[in-house]
Amino acid sequence: MIHMRAFMPDNTQQRLSDLLRWGKLRQDQVSQAILITNESVIGFLKRQLQKGNWRAVNDVLEGKPMTKAGQFMLNELRDHIATNLIMRLGLRKVIAVGIALVILPLVLAKLSGSVINRFKS
Repeated sequence: MIHMRAFMPDNTQQRLSDLLRWGKLRQDQVSQAILITNESVIGFLKRQLQKGNWRAVNDVLEGKPMTKAGQFMLNELRDHIATNLIMRLGLRKVIAVGIALVILPLVLAKLSGSVINRFKS
């Protein structure tokens, strides 16, 4: 069972709307940020699996980011996504980090649910 609360920060919707107003982002930039985040997560996890970090990837996908391996993987993933957002959308660092912190839990929850359901069936 996926514990989505492990990924979701408190009052996500409010934080996202505050971030959009503060960063003066357009809706199309948010859509692009979500796509970039999704691509980055999938690519990052594939590379980690190829390196043999099965346990860390499993911890992150099962919603256990507080294990040492899962916590390290989650921090690396956040940094990777923020870097991609800066490079591909030209955002300021503080805005890219904020977007990564808000969007990453949503993408991870959706991705982990689909991956786990695919392997169970």
